[in-house]
Order: sequence, then C-alpha cells, then structure tokens
Amino acid sequence: MRRFFKFLAGTIAIVFLLAMVSAPFLLGSVTIPEHSDYQLDLSTLRKLSEQTPGPRPLRINAAVVDDAMAPAAIFLGGIRFDRHRMVFPAYEVVYSNTVVVIDAPPGREFFAKAFPGTFNQKNYDAEQAALKRARAIVITHEHADHLQGIAESPALTEFASHLALSREQRDDVRWLSAAKFPESVRTALHPIDYDHYYPLAPGVVLIKAPGHTVGSHIVYVRLANNSEFLFLGDVAWDMEQVTIPKCRPRLPGLLMREDSGQVAAELRTLHDFALANSSVHFVVSHDGSQLDGYQQAGLIGRSFE
Repeated sequence: MRRFFKFLAGTIAIVFLLAMVSAPFLLGSVTIPEHSDYQLDLSTLRKLSEQTPGPRPLRINAAVVDDAMAPAAIFLGGIRFDRHRMVFPAYEVVYSNTVVVIDAPPGREFFAKAFPGTFNQKNYDAEQAALKRARAIVITHEHADHLQGIAESPALTEFASHLALSREQRDDVRWLSAAKFPESVRTALHPIDYDHYYPLAPGVVLIKAPGHTVGSHIVYVRLANNSEFLFLGDVAWDMEQVTIPKCRPRLPGLLMREDSGQVAAELRTLHDFALANSSVHFVVSHDGSQLDGYQQAGLIGRSFE
C-alpha cells in the first residue's frame, strides 16, 4: 500500500509539474505578424454595399440570448484565475419591411450544459420569430452557439431557402453535425460561392475570414444614415484582441482546430483597419462590455422588433 501511495504522489507531482510548464504556452498566443496579406478595403465595401438594388437598412438590434461568465485565462489568456463576461447575441439588420438576421444562438438546454448563466427566453423567442420573417439569414461561422438556434427551429424548412450559408459553411459537416443541423436540410441547401467579398443585400457585404473555422466570415453593414459596422464573429472574443492586437490563447484554438496563423493575419489587418477607419464600429460577438456601450450610445437596439 505504501508503494501505491508513493507512486500516486509521484504521478501527481509529475502531472502538476507538466501543467506548470505547459500552462504558459497553452494560455499564451501565437505572434501577430507585423504585416498581413488579408484584404479589407473600405472603399470596396462601400461600393459593394450599393450593388444590391434597394434602400439600405435603417438600424441594428441585438437580442442577447445568454449572458455568462467564462474563465478569463481561456477567454483572454495568461495565468489568471478570475472570470470574464461573455454574451451570446443574435442581431437583426432592420429594413423598412424586412430584416437580415446575423447569427442565432440556441435554446436554454444548450447553455445550461455549455455556458450556464442568465438565459433570456424572451430574446430567444424573438430570435426565432425573426428567422421566419428574414429576407436573409447569415452566420458568422458554423459553431453551435451561432448556428444551433437555426438548426433547432421547428420552422427551419419554411425559411431554409433564406439561409445564406457559404459553400465552406455548408460543407463543414463536423461543426454542422455538432450544432444538430439536419442533414436533409444541409444537402438541399444552395450555398453561396464567392472569392472574398459578396454583396448579400442592400448595405450588407460578406467578407471571407477563414481561420477560426473554415467557413468564418465577417459581415459589413452600412446603414441608411451611413453608419458602418463590421461583425467579426469569433475572429476575436474580446475587442482588446483587435486593439492590442493579440490572438486568443492556444489552448481553445487547438481544441477547436482553428488555423491560428490565419486568425493572426486577420487580426493584424483588423487592427490596422481600425486605426485608419475609426468611424467604423467593430462588433465582437461575445464582448459584453462592448455591446453594452453600443446600446447605451444608441448605436445598437436592446431588443428585436
């Protein structure tokens, strides 16, 4: 028995030592390059935003489906033991007679298991109603916290023709399956094929940004009053990762099998773009403090219409 406890103590010591040695690497991030070939040109985006006939949208609203706390070390990186707030919103881009929906978080059961926090049933119901009246539905990427609200909708077959998945998103069977997206609907979809920019609707342009997932893209929105927004999805998890710039920690990136080199290049371009175009509002999906600020300033509405 003594030998067993001696062996157990030695094993625990080795595991602890390995954890201490590996933690700085796993909770650190890859280096952001000084220069990037990732393209993001505002004049091109403005031109493309006028390409689809019709008036531009009037405003943007957010419906936060869940508000939770996550370990800050996993979210922001570094050896730390505090927690960091993260939100899970759906967005609607509002026109005079329709909407474009950006992302659709899932229902209560998903968050109770994955991100327990404050679930808002009213906002989830509003998201579900918006899906049925939308002229187009886009997801910034194919992870369940952005897609599963679409997958689990009882009305999915009714609005599936308005679901604007890129070919990369449609073909990412691993993540679509994880989000419980019905295979029969997936194979029947006609995906969007585009190189880098795609004018989706008046004032709305998609921009490919693979890395976090193969199908990630950024959504540019230009309102009728000329206010401009870039919905980054999960290229960053917090706006400081753009302003510093700094990638998310290696550990979650490895677990999600993201291409950290692509993400780093995108963050370099986004950082430089933000410095050169301070009037453009970046929207980072899970940054609760940023969303609070936009709502307090009246830039983004607090609920769906």
